[in-house]
Amino acid sequence: MDTKRIRRNSRYMLKGALRKSGFDCWRLVTCGISRKTGEEKTFFIEYYVVNPALSPDDVVLGFKSRFAGNEADLQYALAGTESAKTFTTESLVQPSFVMVKAGVLSKGGSQLNAYYPSSQLKINDSNFILSVGPGERPDCVLSDDYSVGRVAVTREQLLHSPEILGNPGWMEWNLRFEQRIEFQKNYSSKDVNWAAFGAKTDFNGEIIYNGEEYIVTAKKSFGYFDKTWGREFVNPVFHLNASNCLSVISGKNLFNSCFAVQGEFSKKLSVLVDVEGLRCEFSADKSKKFSLSYDFTQMPVDEEGEKLHWTVSVHNKKYIIDIDIYCLQEDMSLREYECPEGGRKLMKVLSGASGYGELKIFKSKKKNIELIEQVKVSNCVCEYGNVELPEL
Repeated sequence: MDTKRIRRNSRYMLKGALRKSGFDCWRLVTCGISRKTGEEKTFFIEYYVVNPALSPDDVVLGFKSRFAGNEADLQYALAGTESAKTFTTESLVQPSFVMVKAGVLSKGGSQLNAYYPSSQLKINDSNFILSVGPGERPDCVLSDDYSVGRVAVTREQLLHSPEILGNPGWMEWNLRFEQRIEFQKNYSSKDVNWAAFGAKTDFNGEIIYNGEEYIVTAKKSFGYFDKTWGREFVNPVFHLNASNCLSVISGKNLFNSCFAVQGEFSKKLSVLVDVEGLRCEFSADKSKKFSLSYDFTQMPVDEEGEKLHWTVSVHNKKYIIDIDIYCLQEDMSLREYECPEGGRKLMKVLSGASGYGELKIFKSKKKNIELIEQVKVSNCVCEYGNVELPEL
């Protein structure tokens, strides 16, 4: 395993032209158990940096209304004259900010967004990957093995500034983690890069969400840690990851197993699988040929309710991987991100973390295939999204 490359990929990447036209996004996902009720929730924490050099001292949100005309234009508009119809009332800008987004991927999901100017971002310190916040005591910190922070959004803030998007509420966390199964950089291009260096990550600690304490333990965290960076988002988004695996063949829990699927990269996916040391890696940017088919569909309503369905089938000369995942629509929620190119473009991602289904691994033997593992999958993170264009 190339540990140096994995460590390098986890670092801040917005240099050169990407400082004014790029994004960097770290994502942590973990399960927690309510100390009070025993209820399980899946939480996420994201650190999202966008075009930091465009406006280092002020947060610029592209969705904030900005009048593009001069004072005379404004008076014409207020008077309702004919000339008021001929000028543009909205100025489109590129965003520039650091955002910490945290929330819940379980039923009744939420997204809480805190924004900072990039001048309040500290990067690549010997003790951490990044920290953000005013003053010497940062609000949020991410290192190679821990994350601490707090995000709070009031209803008044959302009413006054709807462009911050998201929901009201608060969440704070104190988590330590260990990346148990790592993959090297899994997709690289001039526009976007993806690295799943914590495809299976064990978390320990606590999360307090709207006043309720959730305990996080390594055995039941089913954690995940990845990173995406570049000039623009993948579109559409097709993502799956899971590490809660049970062998249908042996009946045993597979504690050292996980998989991650990411795309679309030019109508391709990267598919990464590790089942008890058997690794199958299909990267969308590698020269090695493989066959791939995948789909995302809405299923007919049955006794369980409305469900969404992700299917992936990929094979080369040696292995065949089939993945079938379902998620109840009522267990999913929407996350939103301003696109780095601006123009009021918004990435909307439908997300859930209660996906379930199966993963099968076959080995090709001449003209025959042999089933070598059949895995029951639970607590799967399921996502599908698209960029929404503005109405001009």
